[in-house]
Amino acid sequence: MVPRLLLTLALWASCSPCNGREGISAATTQPQVQCRAIRYPIAIDCFWTLPPAANSTRSTSFIATYRLGVAAHGESWPCLQQTPEATTCTIPDVQIFSMVPYMLNVTAVHPWGISSSFVPFVPEHIIKPDPPEGVHLSPLPGQQLRVQWEPPRSWPFPKIFSLKYRVRYKRHGAARFRQVGPIEATSFTFRAVRPQARYCIQVAAQELTDYGELSDWSHPAIVSVTLDK
Repeated sequence: MVPRLLLTLALWASCSPCNGREGISAATTQPQVQCRAIRYPIAIDCFWTLPPAANSTRSTSFIATYRLGVAAHGESWPCLQQTPEATTCTIPDVQIFSMVPYMLNVTAVHPWGISSSFVPFVPEHIIKPDPPEGVHLSPLPGQQLRVQWEPPRSWPFPKIFSLKYRVRYKRHGAARFRQVGPIEATSFTFRAVRPQARYCIQVAAQELTDYGELSDWSHPAIVSVTLDK
């Protein structure tokens, strides 16, 4: 059903008038697509934008499908969208630890024709967790400072698919951040902290076995306390 629909759209595009868009090629109107395994292993989330050349006063709808393997004759399934105009979609039921790549096809249906983008990926290679949550700081006796956090709520099985963390910190007035890690626990204690100092601390997460990439840094936690000398 999906391949037949795409073929129909392609034939329509080749026969339809350009509506004043003769100068716009398919290449300049292709969706710019990215996929991320934020919720690994239960889903892949994909999103896209259109380049400025594709702007129109009329809305553009999208058809998003995916298949396993790069062969064009493979069976396709819908990448789930909330509406045809949505610029995001979700691939459920991810096949993990398979080196057969997924192939996502996003077709934009413009008022003057269609344009498509194809994005291959392996789920483990596009893992990028959301930042850790609930980062907070607690002063301890003996010039120590403890930072604690929680895995991102979007990471569904932290006890099975574990994360590791990096912590970066900067004392007020310092030129740059310093880092510690990786850390498999969800807390870390800084020792020999300067009295009367103000610290800014952030935490980032990554899949334990180094698949994918490091998350963005968490919202900064800032503490300004009087510590025991």
